[in-house]
Amino acid sequence: IISRMTASEPKTKAEKIKQEKEEQERKEREEKAKKEPKKEPELIAFETVRDHFLALDKGDTHVLGRALQMLHKTRKAMTPEILHRLLMLHSAGPVKDELVALLPPRPTPAPATPSKETPMEVDGGAPNANATPPPITLSSQPLPSRKKVGVPPPPEADCYVHLLALIYLVDHGDKQLEAAQRTAESLIKRLDEFDRRSLDGIAAKAYFYLALVYEKHAKLDQLRSYLNARLRAATLRRHTETQATLIYTLLRVYLVGRQYPSAAKLVSKVSFPEGASNNDLARFLYYQGRIKAMQLDYPAASGYFLQAMRKAPQEAAIGFKQNTQKWVVVVGLLQGEIPERGIFRMPIYRKCLVPYLELTQAVRLGDLVKFNAVLQKYGQSVFEADETLTLIVRLRQNVIKTAVRQISLAYSRISISDICKKLQLASDVETEYMVAKAISDGSIEASVTCGEHASKESGLRFMQSSETADVYRTAEPQMHFDSRIRYCLELHNQAVKALRFPPKTAEEIETIEQQREREQQELEFAKGMAEEDDDDF
Repeated sequence: IISRMTASEPKTKAEKIKQEKEEQERKEREEKAKKEPKKEPELIAFETVRDHFLALDKGDTHVLGRALQMLHKTRKAMTPEILHRLLMLHSAGPVKDELVALLPPRPTPAPATPSKETPMEVDGGAPNANATPPPITLSSQPLPSRKKVGVPPPPEADCYVHLLALIYLVDHGDKQLEAAQRTAESLIKRLDEFDRRSLDGIAAKAYFYLALVYEKHAKLDQLRSYLNARLRAATLRRHTETQATLIYTLLRVYLVGRQYPSAAKLVSKVSFPEGASNNDLARFLYYQGRIKAMQLDYPAASGYFLQAMRKAPQEAAIGFKQNTQKWVVVVGLLQGEIPERGIFRMPIYRKCLVPYLELTQAVRLGDLVKFNAVLQKYGQSVFEADETLTLIVRLRQNVIKTAVRQISLAYSRISISDICKKLQLASDVETEYMVAKAISDGSIEASVTCGEHASKESGLRFMQSSETADVYRTAEPQMHFDSRIRYCLELHNQAVKALRFPPKTAEEIETIEQQREREQQELEFAKGMAEEDDDDF
């Protein structure tokens, strides 16, 4: 026991010494972080963009893809001060003067006025603890200097500055839309002059924001022929990002103009590039789902919407998810499916899906009065803005079918006029048509018959409910199992297609001599097998 204790003592001391060193290093890091002044977000954004430009000046064009991926963070910290400084450093020619004129004026710093209460500084003395430190400004950082004077900036850096100016103008209200339109058009013109494959990502962003500006001006139809011509050019040049952006932008143009046949024809004629990003693919699937929903193909539309939500970013794109979920709810109701209650309780959907929750309750209960009240309350303000009003109007038939189904379960025999009163329909003829349609669709098991002799003379008709049959004796369970099996097989095929295998190494590649030797061995083996067969015979 004593030997074990003495053997374990050095190990325990070493652990204690190591732990003390780690705590001391942690305290030193915390003290150092407290002493260092915190940088402003604007300064951090300026330094990040400046590093990207310095890398582009050296010819590292792959940095441009990383800069475009960080664009959602960079755009939040953009200010006129940063943009003017970037234009002064990384732009030249008439385009620079044009952008400086379109951007808001550069703010001038206010002159510092000395205060009477400011304590006097003493040479060699300690600084005053109550004195406020000077603010950190962009001018306090060293300016990047080029190695060669007079050399024009690379097109990647120049176009990236142009894109930052365009995004700033688009983000800051409707007052800057005219300037944003001119900036987008000039950026596309400069991209046509350079015609480089490395500028494909910037070109895709330029077309996207040009369409966005035109849509805010309510003149998106004017871009139809222009975008079609650009799509043909991008397809011939194999510009993947530009091609993907132009495809879903054209679909947006057709859907805003309610030209659903043209949008469906475009989807059937073009092939979406395989190398496109997940964000572009999510938008394309979303528009495909909308087209299928308008064409009454609800199962296909539901599949496209679910795939779009899976391809969307998990922790971002909340607006896209909310809009897609609205379409999923409406399409599910049109298919006769009631969404789960948990969807409406999720934090990102709780507020935006309140009208759709009331709509779902009306459809589930078959309450036509409540459905009309919800449609009148949210029709123009919510449903039309979400572009789902056309589909929601179709839900009236589903509400009536649900109400008729509940009536058929409650009554074995009821007159058409009583059904008309319960549903508050316009006439008995419309009620009889709705009952007959529900019977033909298989929603209810009943028949429309006439009553006794007196009822036949008066023209009174009844809905006679049949006895409820066992569902498991019908083909409905088989159909459900078949649809589930098809879904699992399709999911398996997609998983197999998504598999990636390591490339073959040089050692695994068979040489010509090895191939001849293998063929000779196979031939000898075949001859031996033939001789054995002859001997057996």
